[in-house]
Amino acid sequence: MAKRKGSRNKRNLPWRRLPGQTPPTTPKATPRPLIRGLAMVATSLYVVVVIVAPQEWPFPELRPYWQHSRAFVYGVIRSIYAWAGFAKPALLLQHCTFFFVTALVVPWLIMALLQRGSPHDIGWRKPNPLLVRLVGCSFLVALPFLYWMVSHPNFYQFYQQRYVGKSMISVAFYYVWVLFCEHLFFEGLMLGAFRDGGRWPPPARISKTEGVGFLRVLRWIGMAQPTGEAKGIQRITRWLGLPDGCLGAVLLSGLLFGMVHAGKIRTELILSFPGGTFLAYLAYRCNSWHAPYLLHASTVLAAGAMMFLMKL
Repeated sequence: MAKRKGSRNKRNLPWRRLPGQTPPTTPKATPRPLIRGLAMVATSLYVVVVIVAPQEWPFPELRPYWQHSRAFVYGVIRSIYAWAGFAKPALLLQHCTFFFVTALVVPWLIMALLQRGSPHDIGWRKPNPLLVRLVGCSFLVALPFLYWMVSHPNFYQFYQQRYVGKSMISVAFYYVWVLFCEHLFFEGLMLGAFRDGGRWPPPARISKTEGVGFLRVLRWIGMAQPTGEAKGIQRITRWLGLPDGCLGAVLLSGLLFGMVHAGKIRTELILSFPGGTFLAYLAYRCNSWHAPYLLHASTVLAAGAMMFLMKL
């Protein structure tokens, strides 16, 4: 139907205040940086109070309180096993269940309630071609650092005390499962929650392998990417191939990953923060949290082999 002459679209008319009326108010959206900041603070507290809670925390008078949340979770786990007929579940089985609940079930449920829990949102994606190159090269670079860590005088004693009397199969299953939960949490869920929008970024771009010499090698492993007109830190992150808006998530994920290793031997603790930061970068660069999981699992296997060979 043709519009009558002089008709106007009421939706486009400005609001006119009549005598005694107040202008309508529209709810203001919460700023994205505030939402991201709250997610970072809440996740950090959760990791510190629930997942870490080591005996070595400072302020001795507060140490008992740090342990309450962790002890509560373990108490619930033991009660569930007792209800199912397992009065005394193995310690490794309790640890596996603890990480399943705290690092997988609870965070994923929270993300799902926030409508950010789809596999694609948390990095459960098909890796790009850089996975094999970056994981392989990173493993070779990590070998001397692994040797330095394993050669520490207390390294063997620390892990021998923890796994004495345990079968190799049960220990291997324990590490495969715990690393799965750990990396889905730190490099999957976290790297989604710590970004604007609470989701992983679009897949990172990969430039063609061009150039000669060292530049060509860097392009082959996904670095030396075009930076455009970026300046400062953004120029560095783009050169590394890190998507925009991901640096804060990478650094905090690495810091919390390092805190999980509190209470372990000094060399392992020293390597955990830069290692966790690189694992977060690796996840974004390869477009999947499977990349850091594969790298960490392979380094754990290599460290175990080194420890075994040193004791022959």
